Amino acid sequence: MSADRPAAADDLTADGRASARLAVLAAALDGDAGAAYHFLSGLLGEGVSFEEILFEILAPLEGEVGRRWHEGDLSISEEHLVTSTLETVVSLLAGSFDLPPDAPRLVVACPEGEAHSLPARMIWAYLVYRGRRAAFLGPGYPAVDLGGFLRAQRPAALLLSGTVAAALPGARAAVREAHASGIPVLAGGAAFGPDGGRARALGADAWAAHPTEIETTLNTWRPDPAAAEAAVTARAPGLEWDLPADGRRRVVAAALAGLGAAPAAAGWEGPGVTAALEALFDAAAAALLVDDPALLAEFIRWQRELAGYSGKGDITPDLIAALTAALHEVSPVAARLLAGAAAG
Repeated sequence: MSADRPAAADDLTADGRASARLAVLAAALDGDAGAAYHFLSGLLGEGVSFEEILFEILAPLEGEVGRRWHEGDLSISEEHLVTSTLETVVSLLAGSFDLPPDAPRLVVACPEGEAHSLPARMIWAYLVYRGRRAAFLGPGYPAVDLGGFLRAQRPAALLLSGTVAAALPGARAAVREAHASGIPVLAGGAAFGPDGGRARALGADAWAAHPTEIETTLNTWRPDPAAAEAAVTARAPGLEWDLPADGRRRVVAAALAGLGAAPAAAGWEGPGVTAALEALFDAAAAALLVDDPALLAEFIRWQRELAGYSGKGDITPDLIAALTAALHEVSPVAARLLAGAAAG
C-alpha cells in the first residue's frame, strides 16, 4: 500500500466512528487482534484514511478505555488486554505501507517513567504512513541507552511521547542525551501540558498539540539543539533537580517511618503506600523540574479521584505531610511546592 495516499475528508460520520469503536472494542476485549485488524483494514479498503482510523477511532477508544478503568468499570487486566491488542493492530496496519528507499529516518520513544506506549505506537505508525522511516523504541526507555542508539543511528529527530507527569524527569534526561548528539527533539502528549510550556522547560526543540501537526513541524522547523539546551541550563538554580542515586529511596523510607499507622487508616494495603509515596515524589520532582506547581496539584486531585472510585488508597493529608517532612531534608523548594499543592 502506498504511504503517500492523502487523507480523505469526512471519512466517517460521527455515528460511523462510534460504531467502529464499539466493533474494535469488542474484538480487543476478547484479545482478538485478528478480528480488529480485518475490520479496520476493511475500512481502509473502503477509502477511510489511516489518519482517521488512528486519531478518530483508535485514540478516542483508548481514552474511553482509560476512563472506564479510572471509574472502575474495567479491571486493570481488561485495560491492559485492550491496549496490548490495539498495539498489535496498529503495528499490523502500519506494516502494510511501503516506504521509499530515501525515507527520512526518525526515532520515536517513551521516556523513562512512561509505561503507556500506545500513543507513541500510533505516532510511529502515522510517520510510516506519511512516508518516514521511523524506529519505535517502546515504553520507559532509559536515557543512557537512548543516547548510544541516537549516536549510532543519527536520525533527523527524536520524537518523545509522554502521558504522565512522572515521565518528565526521564524526558529531560532524554532531551539532554539527544542534544549531546546534536539531534533535535519534538515532544507531545498530555505529560507536556496543554500548551507545550513543560516541553519547552525541558529543552524540547518543538511541541505538537496533535499528531497531525508533526508533519508540518518536521517540514518547517529550524531547530538549534545547542541553543535549546543552553536555555534550560541558564534557568534558575534548583530547577534541574539532581538527587543522589538513592535519594528517592531515602526520602520515601523516611516518609514511611513518619507515617506510623496512617497507611492502614487510609485503606492502603501491602506495598501500596510505598508506591503512592514514590509516585507523589516523582510528581513533585516533575513539577519542580518544569517550574509548574499546577502539575503537582493535578496529580493529587487525580489520585484522590481514583481513591473515590475504589474506596481505598487516598492521598491523605497524613501521607502528604510525611513526604513533605522527608523531602525538606533534600529539597526545601520541593517540600514547599508539595505543601502548597496540597493546600490548594
